[in-house]
Amino acid sequence: MHITLVNMPWASIDFPSLALGILKRRVADEFPDSRVDVVNANLDYLDWITERAGLTREEYNFCWDSYFTGYSEWIFSSALYDDPHWRNSAFADLVAESVPGDMLVKGRQLHALAPEYIESLVSRILAEGPDVVGFSTTFAQNSAVLAAARLIKKTAPEVRVVLGGGNCDGPMGAALHRSFPFVDYVNRGEGEVSFTRLLACLRDASSPADVPGLCWRDAAGTSHANAMSAAPLPASALVTPDYTDYFEQHAASRAGAMAEPHLVAESSRGCWWGQKHHCTFCGLNGSFMEFRSKSPDRFVDELLAMTERYQVLNIAVADNIIDMNYLRSMVPRLAEAECDLRISYEIKSNMRREQLGSLVAAGIHYVQPGIESLNGRVLKLMDKGVTGCQNVRMLRDAESVSLGVVWNYLFGFPDETEEDYESVIDQFPAIHHLAPPNGVTRIAIERFSPYFNRPELGFGDLRPAAHYAVVYDLPESELRDMAYVFDAAHQGISSTQAERLDKAVETWRHEFPRGRLTQCDVTDSIVLTNTRPGFAWRTTSIENPWEMAAFRLLEQPCTSDVLLKKLRAGDHDVTAEDVRALLADWRTLGLLFEDGGQTVHVVPHAANQDLRRWVTHDGSPALVPALLHGSAGRVPEASASTALRCWRERDEEARARDGIYLGEAAYADTAVRTVSDLVTRGTRHVALPEPVILGQDGLESDRQAVRGLTHVRESTGHGLSVDWDLDLGAEIGQWRLFSHLYPPLSLAGPDGEAVLDQWRTTFHMNKCGYRRGMGFVEVTDVRHGRQRRVIMRKVHKGKLAALLDGAPVAAFRQREIEAFTRSGLVHQVGSLLWWLPSRITRWPVVG
Repeated sequence: MHITLVNMPWASIDFPSLALGILKRRVADEFPDSRVDVVNANLDYLDWITERAGLTREEYNFCWDSYFTGYSEWIFSSALYDDPHWRNSAFADLVAESVPGDMLVKGRQLHALAPEYIESLVSRILAEGPDVVGFSTTFAQNSAVLAAARLIKKTAPEVRVVLGGGNCDGPMGAALHRSFPFVDYVNRGEGEVSFTRLLACLRDASSPADVPGLCWRDAAGTSHANAMSAAPLPASALVTPDYTDYFEQHAASRAGAMAEPHLVAESSRGCWWGQKHHCTFCGLNGSFMEFRSKSPDRFVDELLAMTERYQVLNIAVADNIIDMNYLRSMVPRLAEAECDLRISYEIKSNMRREQLGSLVAAGIHYVQPGIESLNGRVLKLMDKGVTGCQNVRMLRDAESVSLGVVWNYLFGFPDETEEDYESVIDQFPAIHHLAPPNGVTRIAIERFSPYFNRPELGFGDLRPAAHYAVVYDLPESELRDMAYVFDAAHQGISSTQAERLDKAVETWRHEFPRGRLTQCDVTDSIVLTNTRPGFAWRTTSIENPWEMAAFRLLEQPCTSDVLLKKLRAGDHDVTAEDVRALLADWRTLGLLFEDGGQTVHVVPHAANQDLRRWVTHDGSPALVPALLHGSAGRVPEASASTALRCWRERDEEARARDGIYLGEAAYADTAVRTVSDLVTRGTRHVALPEPVILGQDGLESDRQAVRGLTHVRESTGHGLSVDWDLDLGAEIGQWRLFSHLYPPLSLAGPDGEAVLDQWRTTFHMNKCGYRRGMGFVEVTDVRHGRQRRVIMRKVHKGKLAALLDGAPVAAFRQREIEAFTRSGLVHQVGSLLWWLPSRITRWPVVG
């Protein structure tokens, strides 16, 4: 049997399909003599349409992200109904306020070309002679899937067409099967068992009437929907996906030049919080909310094996929420692995700083904590189980440990009030240094959510979202069963307040890359540094013992009464008026967030957060230039020391405060270990004791230059700022080779100032960096503009370790030397070869 599995637009081009990867593995295990192909039509479409109409990554992502407006579904409706102009005017009227004019023009162009693409795709699929073609359909894939299914069945009636995925869950799958006779089967629910059982029925020519959840047709063409399984699959039944087809196709596609590929992993299904308190607006998990997770050791072994097989270190975990037991099992194991992963995970927002820090140590650099709001009353309406102050604490502590946070601000809940938003918006300037929401969104009513299932919660008159009637030519009764998103009368705050919220978040997003607020707790005082535009002060210190105690207590949300009680329990002789006055002072300085009678301070620990923030400069990522040095070109203060000087803070004014200077550290040929130790001690800024000079004669001069470059490279990789001076001599024309290093204070040589200005303007983290994988090293390099990704297989660990600190040219064959220098990843400094890329340990946030 030949089975073809298809992943249609608008699936993300950055990720393989977890569902099809699982099915490929499961079918290959159950039917070893069968041929199983995965066609990544999302990648294929990107290549096809770019040649004919041009499609940027941003435009593709707009389509992928426009599910709730119906824009992406409408584009392929022309192919579904074989009409290049299918309901153009009706759709334009519908989305006039939600889709930008240029994207509406682009959409019409894509809409007109969709039938031609579907014809091309189907002809190529059928040319391979499949017996079964299976489509996964989730969110914005429905119309594209149905268009391809229709033409397959029209062209080759003998081919069996099967649909599965999130859009087929529950009554949605039954409606799809009833409404589109060209679909032979629909798998509802988890497909690992039902799809393989269907294949067995097709092989044996037996009845599918006993396959759980399956929709099928009898000899008269009548649609039947088998009862869905009453219990979800146990975690032990979840298999490791096979992504071979995706990575082969991605490497040959335009997508390969647009973005790095990611793995998609799965450690659990369901939601343990949703089992206890189903968030009122959430429709995820559909028929199966029950939480089950893989054993920690199994998950880690699978994850590392996949990174080794596909040589990819970026991983998106598909879980709805992390298993909290993993913090004591899976997380420590990943932290011990010699593998520089970049993982994204969904978590709960009440996790503490120590827990967040352990995630980062394990390679989990981005989280989606489901923050949704900063008002405790609104969060209670959602049944989130957290308060506004806890969510702000989450944002603050994530900044302390260099953890990226992804979230959206939701509104439109029944019984929310204008005041619920007034009090929060007024405090936004105090948290402009914390990760802002991606955007502001009125909640959508999703099938399976409590708002859908329980009209007494406030949404009683639900109708299928308006775009379904434009995209599909179906009666409302069928649309009601097929739809996932529903329209209802708007609830909650006024449109005026919603607009104010949106503008306030837009301001927050603009200010985020430019502002910072940090603390250095040096025991005898707490030094605070501020660059947020809304507050005029730069540095201050908390030195009074009871005030320091109060500040530390406000790490956790508490009321003023509880704060007073704890201070007195700590033998501080203070009054309620003292506490009120202190909080008023700190409120003026923008140090606090207050909600629901509780207060929490908003000051992260200093970690050079501003170096992780990018803005766009001439279409490319860069730091805000003013953040690099307090005064560009400043000459370091004179010092006779031959050692590194170290500070807890990179801000010049803060560095003058008592307790910020950490002292000196050895400046030797062991920079890799030295800088790592400095970071552990809390160092955030270092100054080299001597300039770095290239082009001088003699082994000692070569060693001196490499010593300086290595300290700068290692510091850059760890997110430290560096005071240093550079003389490239005759090599100044090759400055871009070094442009991934933290910019020097001065650059000697012809046009040194102009070159240095360009260096500062284009510098950003990870401009040229490497990561360790299982049996390989990955290098990403954007020093020369376009991103280059290099995979170095079978890397000799001893040689790489030698190159990190500078290795004698004599230790390598001439062919090796030429290959190294030609790659631009190794530079020859006189008699030494030196590794250029820094090791990537932190990841940026784009503002």
